[in-house]
Amino acid sequence: MIVLVYLGLGLTNVFTRAPWCDEAWFASPAYNLAYNGFMGTTVLDPASSTWKSVKLTGIDRHTYWVMPLNLLWNAAGFRAFGFSIFSMRLLSLVWGLLALGAWGAILWKLTGQPMLTLGSLGLIVVDYHFLLQASDGRMDAMTVALGWSGVAAYLILRERSFPRAVLVSQSLTAMACFTHPNGLLLALILLATTLYFDRRRIRIGTVALAAAPYLAGAAGWALYIARSPADFLAQLLGNAAGRGPGITTPIAALQLEISHRYMDNFGMAAWSSPSGRLNAIPLGIFLVGVAACLLSAEIRRHPGYRLLIVWTAITVGFMTWLEGLKTVYYVIYLTSLYSILLAVAAGWMWQRRPRCRWAVAGVLLVFVALQAARTPIAVLRNPRRTTYDPAVEYLRARFNRHTFIMGSASLIFGLGPDWNILDDFHLGYDSGKRAEVVLIDPHWADGIGMLQTQNPSLYAFVTQLLRSEYREVYNQGGYRILIRQTHL
Repeated sequence: MIVLVYLGLGLTNVFTRAPWCDEAWFASPAYNLAYNGFMGTTVLDPASSTWKSVKLTGIDRHTYWVMPLNLLWNAAGFRAFGFSIFSMRLLSLVWGLLALGAWGAILWKLTGQPMLTLGSLGLIVVDYHFLLQASDGRMDAMTVALGWSGVAAYLILRERSFPRAVLVSQSLTAMACFTHPNGLLLALILLATTLYFDRRRIRIGTVALAAAPYLAGAAGWALYIARSPADFLAQLLGNAAGRGPGITTPIAALQLEISHRYMDNFGMAAWSSPSGRLNAIPLGIFLVGVAACLLSAEIRRHPGYRLLIVWTAITVGFMTWLEGLKTVYYVIYLTSLYSILLAVAAGWMWQRRPRCRWAVAGVLLVFVALQAARTPIAVLRNPRRTTYDPAVEYLRARFNRHTFIMGSASLIFGLGPDWNILDDFHLGYDSGKRAEVVLIDPHWADGIGMLQTQNPSLYAFVTQLLRSEYREVYNQGGYRILIRQTHL
């Protein structure tokens, strides 16, 4: 039943959400590697910035601004199943399933309680944020699955062979690190787990064995970096910069964590609708569950529960003070642990406070209902078939793959990766290029709007260019299509 619920809600996202820029930015180099023999992101312009102030030097030849393993995985997937948003998202859905298996194995080893294990997994599979990333073409679900599989492997193997447990678990966690920098969080969790159970068994040889997978991964990546070290430094360091307050400004980081990571993503943002504010209820229930685990001495004394609390503390600290972007895509690292601690607190209350069972059951029922409903409600708000698909069909009916189009890179999933698409909402401000057709989707509209305060001169250039050289021919569902006057 848990797997069916996961697949039902996950596939709802896979087939109905419109593709977006992140998915296309990571699909482009994977496609080029699979079919053209190089790992360049050809939908981005080396002379333009589409993300923060990152200089994309050499991005059309080598992709260095993200970790490489997810790109390699998607390249293999595209070769096996063909290029499409669906194949990319289904590969991510498989990683989400692996993450569920890892958490199930971990909870079984830590507690030996089947109902707690199943209850925790049941709360995770209805979690909106888990489902969002498990059905998205980004690399977060892959990172989570590899990292927690490393922890699961360690717990399963440590009693049979400690060296094997170290090698296998660290290999999986190293793969998580080479999938996304947040893999470092899972490496810290694995380190804490090793110290928690086996600190007396650690020797110099153990450290060398643990380091070997990271060194092997770094050596492989270094071979690719050696093709253009200057491009690597420009792209990766540019992407790592400007990610907001961190450990050097702890109060500001905490404030931003509360406002952006929690309030904005759980219905308490200024733009939230009245119905959207109901999402604050699951957050409150999450926090009550965590508080119950922290306040109960009996729960804290349980070796397995105590380790879960340690993992949660590490994750909260990492996300608050070491990850400054505060994006919604990283909430998946938090809510899985919150779901497990909620299940622990509910199970403890059920056993120790029989009179409160009706209250516990009622709270869990409300929690599951609100969480499970959020995914289909979000899908209904912005269905792919009424926004993205009509715009793509308009372009396909009137233009061809040789037409120079500036628009969201997500168009490659509808038109094809061989169309001449450039994702540059600066409209050639840096490169001097002029598109025959411009498509402005909601993400582009937000980016252009933000230029008004971030870069007024660039905003004036973009708006003036659109007014003077382009004419709008399509406006539907948040998608606008403009044609350059000389091509009317």
